[in-house]
Amino acid sequence: MISGGVKGGKYKPLGDEQVLKIHNASIRILEKTGFLVEEKEALELFKDAGAKVADSRVWLSAAFIEDMIDSAPKAILLAGREKKNDIFLENGHVYIGSGGAALKVIDIESGKLRKAGLKDVAMLAKLVDGLDNIHFYLVPVYPDGLDKNDVDVNTYYNAIKNTTKHVQSGIYSVKGIRDVILMAGYIAGGEAALRRRPIVSFITSWMISPLKFDPTVTRLLIEAARAGMPVVLSSAPMAGVTAPVTLAGMLVQVNAEQLAGICLTQIVSRGTPVIPGPIPAIADMRSGSYLTGTPEFGLANAAIAQIMHYYNLPIYNSAGLTDSKVPDIQAGFEKGISLVIDALAGANYIHHAAGLVENMSTIIPEQFVIDNEMIGMTLRILRGIEVNDDTIAIDVINKVGPGGNYLAEEHTLKYMRSEFFYPSKVIDRELREKWEKNSNTDIRCRARQITMEILENHKPEPLGKKIDQQIRKEFNPIVV
Repeated sequence: MISGGVKGGKYKPLGDEQVLKIHNASIRILEKTGFLVEEKEALELFKDAGAKVADSRVWLSAAFIEDMIDSAPKAILLAGREKKNDIFLENGHVYIGSGGAALKVIDIESGKLRKAGLKDVAMLAKLVDGLDNIHFYLVPVYPDGLDKNDVDVNTYYNAIKNTTKHVQSGIYSVKGIRDVILMAGYIAGGEAALRRRPIVSFITSWMISPLKFDPTVTRLLIEAARAGMPVVLSSAPMAGVTAPVTLAGMLVQVNAEQLAGICLTQIVSRGTPVIPGPIPAIADMRSGSYLTGTPEFGLANAAIAQIMHYYNLPIYNSAGLTDSKVPDIQAGFEKGISLVIDALAGANYIHHAAGLVENMSTIIPEQFVIDNEMIGMTLRILRGIEVNDDTIAIDVINKVGPGGNYLAEEHTLKYMRSEFFYPSKVIDRELREKWEKNSNTDIRCRARQITMEILENHKPEPLGKKIDQQIRKEFNPIVV
C-alpha cells in the first residue's frame, strides 16, 4: 500500500506563458461574452454582488473574479469516518478513487449486464473499503428504481454504512441535501463537527456547456454552498461539440465556466469549500459520442490541473478511464496512460479511476481490484526516487565489491520493503511453470476471485448502533 497524498506537479504540459494566455482568454470570455443564468436567486445574487446583469446574461470583471478566487479556500479537508482515511486537497497532493453515475453493472456472479441498484452502492462501498490504494468512495452508480427525492438519503446511507472512507455523490433534491447533512451530522457528532470534519461532500453538475447554468442544479449548488459543505463544480464540455475543437480553446471555455461557478459559491458564502471540477472531454468527430480513452483526454485533464495550480486551488478531475467494454488490454493502456500523467500533473482528487468501463456507463466489480493495483503503481511512480547519502549506497557498494551480491546486506533489508511496489495476487509475477501448475488464469479471473473474497470476508467498521437506529427511525432508508 502507498498512502494517498503523494505530491505531484512534475509534469507540466503547458508552459507558464501558455497558462497565463489561457487564464487571460478565460477572463475575456467572462467579461465580453458572459454566461446564462436562468435560476432567479442565482441571478439576483450575481446582481447584488455587483456583477453586470441583463435579462439572464451575466458578465464578470477581472477584479471581481480575482476577489472571489482569493475568497475560495486553498486547502480542503475531506474526512473519512476513520481519521486514517482523511484526504487533504492542497498543493498538488494526489488522491485517487472511484466515480461516475453508471447505470449498468456486469454482475460479479453471473457475468451478465444488468441495471445498477442500491445493493451495488453498498457492495461497491464495501469493496472500496477493502482496497488500500483507492482513497475515497465517490458513489459510482445511479441506483435504478428510486424516486428522485429518495436517492440522496438512500445512496449516502448505504455508502457511509459500508465504508470508513470519504463519501461523495451527486445530489438530486434540496430536501436530499438537507437530509444527508443532518444524517451525516448524527454520525460526525453534530453539524458543527461535520463542518470541521466533513465525512461527506457533494457534486453539482451545474454547467450546461457552453456557458449556461443549469437552473435545477444551480439551486442545489446554492443550497450546498449555504450549508458550508464541500461542493464540487463538475463541468465536462466535449471538444468539437460543446466546446471548441482545439484543446486550447476547450481549456479556455472550461476554465471560464469554473471561474463563474467559483464566483457564485463565494457570493453565497465567503469561504465556501468549493472544489473546481473541470473535466475537459473529447468527442468522436465521426459519431459525436463521448470518449474517455483518448490520449487527448489525459492530456487535457493534466493541463487543467496545471491551470488550477495557477490559482492555488484544489482540483477534482478525471483519469483512469477507458472506452473498452471489458477489462482487457485496451482498458489497461487507456486507463494507465491518463492516470499516470494526471497524477504526475498533481491533480488532487482524481475520480473515475476505479471500476468503470465503456465511457463511464458500466461498472465491473473486479475492475476495482485491477485498478487498485494500477493506482498503487501510479503512486509509486509519483513518489519518485529518494536520493540521499544512504540511498546512493556508496558504503555497501564498496563493502560488497566486484563479483559480490547484496542479498544478505543490512542495507538491502532496510530498503527492500519500501523501495519497491509489491502488488497483490491479482498481478502475476510467477515463472511460467509455477503459473501453469498453480492457476493458469488471466488477470480478470484472479481479480474476480479476490473481489469475491473481499465481499465475503471484509468487515467495514460499523456505524454506532444508537446512531444507526436514530437514522433508520428518522429517515427510513432502504437497508440493503
